[in-house]
Amino acid sequence: MGDPNDLKTSVEALTTAMKEMQASIAANAKAIAALSSGRTSSSGATTDSGEPRTVRPPRFQKMDFPRYDGKSDPLTFLNWCESYFHQQRIMDEEKVWMASYNLEDGAQLWYMQVQADEGKPSWRRFRELLVLRYGPPLRSAPLFELADCRRTTTVEDYQDHFQALLPRAGRLTKAQRVQLFTGGLLPPLSLKVQMQNPQSLVTAMSLARQFELMEQCTATLAKAPGHGILPTLGPRQAPPQPPAPRAASPPVLIDGRPVKRLSQAEQDERRRLGLCFNCWN
Repeated sequence: MGDPNDLKTSVEALTTAMKEMQASIAANAKAIAALSSGRTSSSGATTDSGEPRTVRPPRFQKMDFPRYDGKSDPLTFLNWCESYFHQQRIMDEEKVWMASYNLEDGAQLWYMQVQADEGKPSWRRFRELLVLRYGPPLRSAPLFELADCRRTTTVEDYQDHFQALLPRAGRLTKAQRVQLFTGGLLPPLSLKVQMQNPQSLVTAMSLARQFELMEQCTATLAKAPGHGILPTLGPRQAPPQPPAPRAASPPVLIDGRPVKRLSQAEQDERRRLGLCFNCWN
């Protein structure tokens, strides 16, 4: 027969294990009850105004997955995919399958070739290959491409080009983005924006559009005739010159004798005195 002390020790150990198990079961039961009561109270909860609180939609709510045919910038499609995956809580191993299933036309043929060459890529590799194939042609240094961006036409066109290059340039601080955008505006517009010391890229873009509009209005007013603030004075005219004295006409001769022209007053006076009009005396 075995030692009674060993048997007693074994019984005590079993008793202690049973008590611990019972305590664990009781704790789990309380946790389940508390969780159930919390769900019940949240489903019937109301807002401060007495209206029922909006319950969060289910995980797999109705959402249309974006489609891509390779005819536009792939960054937009990839951003939509990331939003869909986050909302629907898609696992990493399912992302490539869902994105490739929604490729169309030439993009679908491209992915078939990728599978033949590399097999099923990871989601990170899929993104890299898609941008490399359908993204805009860039040099090997995307940051240099962004820094080399210059305004050649309107501010709106420059903004669109700058924003298309910005996501590929990597992580940049707010100050770096503002400096790169402002420098590409070129003087004098870049100097006007710098004087305002914008703290964000959005503010710098807004200021650039406003200054461009002011320049256009100023140029239009300068070209329009007669619309200045002060009237334009014409060339000063010289004062009128006094009439030149008339040269004395030579006397008229009749039979070699000069004939004097009489004024109307002289004619009246000779007529009154009965004198001859052709005589000097």
